Amino acid sequence: MATVLAQTARDDARLRFRVFTGLVIGLVAFLGARLVQMQIVDREQYTTEAEGNAIETKIVRPARGYIFDRHGTLLVDNETTVSVTVAPRYFDEADLPLVAELAGRPLDEVAARYAQITERSAYQEDVLLENVPFWTYARLQENQYRLRGINFREDQQRRYRGGARLTHALGFVNEINGDELDRMREQGYRLGDRIGKSGLEAEYEPVLRGRVGRAFVLKNVHGMEVEAYEGGEQDVAPQSGAALTLAVDATVQALAESLFVNKRGGAVMLDAKTGGIISMVSAPDFDLSIYRDGFTQAEVDFLYRNPEQPDFNRATQTSLPPGSTWKPFMAAVALEEGMIDEDTELYCGGGYRLGRLYRCHGGSHGNISVRRAIQVSCNTFFFRLMNDTFVNDRHPEGIRMDLDRWGMWANRFGFGQLAPLDLPNQKPGLIPDSAYYDRVFPAGWGPGYTVNLGIGQGNMGVSPLQLARYTAAIGNGGTLVTPHLVMAQTDPATGETRMPSRRRPQQIPIEPRNLQVVREGMELVVTAGTARVAQIPAFGDY
Repeated sequence: MATVLAQTARDDARLRFRVFTGLVIGLVAFLGARLVQMQIVDREQYTTEAEGNAIETKIVRPARGYIFDRHGTLLVDNETTVSVTVAPRYFDEADLPLVAELAGRPLDEVAARYAQITERSAYQEDVLLENVPFWTYARLQENQYRLRGINFREDQQRRYRGGARLTHALGFVNEINGDELDRMREQGYRLGDRIGKSGLEAEYEPVLRGRVGRAFVLKNVHGMEVEAYEGGEQDVAPQSGAALTLAVDATVQALAESLFVNKRGGAVMLDAKTGGIISMVSAPDFDLSIYRDGFTQAEVDFLYRNPEQPDFNRATQTSLPPGSTWKPFMAAVALEEGMIDEDTELYCGGGYRLGRLYRCHGGSHGNISVRRAIQVSCNTFFFRLMNDTFVNDRHPEGIRMDLDRWGMWANRFGFGQLAPLDLPNQKPGLIPDSAYYDRVFPAGWGPGYTVNLGIGQGNMGVSPLQLARYTAAIGNGGTLVTPHLVMAQTDPATGETRMPSRRRPQQIPIEPRNLQVVREGMELVVTAGTARVAQIPAFGDY
């Protein structure tokens, strides 16, 4: 009996061993077959999925620097917005209609933007829809699982505060274009970045931009962000751009802009001692916030098809004859050159005859000295300074205001050249010389072509900025100041403030007494002369 039981036990053990061995062999065979399928048969599919679950570097854009006026009033800051991005390597173009439907945008608009993105790069993620409302974000996020390659990004858009627009001084920010990207790629710029395109935003782009950060993220096969890589320990935080403090007084700027409503022109007010620009106006202007939300067709037409050219900065780019504002210049030069002194009287019989009669407004002024000539804006006096020959003790052989002398002094006062201004887009104006007249009037020219230069008319052109700078030089005793909008840059992290580098002011070689005589004449213009209506009472600090 014992023998039979022992044999039965051995048989059971053999059976269990065979069953176990069979199971192990079957499992190994199954795993081996599955491995073969994954490694060989479906290799391409799983390679693609493995690549999809990759670590990607995400650029974190810094906060752009704030802008304040001279009293600390906030003019420009940032507002956080949401943009929809697309990675073309993941995205199926057939899903564009669904994206357009969920976003409530015309398909043509979305398709055109996608075409721009793929034309620039078939691999790099870029902004498909900018500054979307919350409902758009919510609908797209709900359906993100159906839209491979669609992601979301927090952006910052410029926000403009206060009553002063400062359109042409501040300038605008917009997306970098292809040509700009080619030039600026080595500086760390990428597709979809926003850069300063005009005004201070362009001039101080490296300062305002700050330094970009980097975040490392895991993305799945659908191009969706899964999580931060290593909990974000390897991320590099962005550094915000520096804040700018302007010389502009926002209250004065708003007042000046209100005076130009429904008008066309430009004006500049600057500190005669420092050159700080207190106000700069160009009209017509426009609301800079239109660059935040995309243009309507009406806005495109207003900006780019408008004969009034609202994007043209008339404060710095205009080149027009200065008219009677030129007469103090003529007086100062004639005094300095010794053509006249402060008591010299010239006769005005109601006009100046040079081939024809060049009339003097206000009728005949009789014998008139320089202060009185400025006060009543006597054309004849300044025609004579431009064209007559003066013989006196200082110049017994005579002296005349020829074009070379006139042009040399115009240059010394900052005309005919770009001002050292921290703002792009200026025009040097026109201070003609003999070569200019030879080119424009090849048949010949003479004094009749240049006499009008004595009263700021004829073939010459200046800008409001140049006029403000020259007037400041007369007012401050002969210093040609360096005009500037930015007074200081402040690092937001350390609070350290520094002054931007700028060119030293230039001293015009002219006797203070001569400028004092001119100032006295200019004061008479607004107190008892031709510009009494333009007299402005003291305003605040000014």
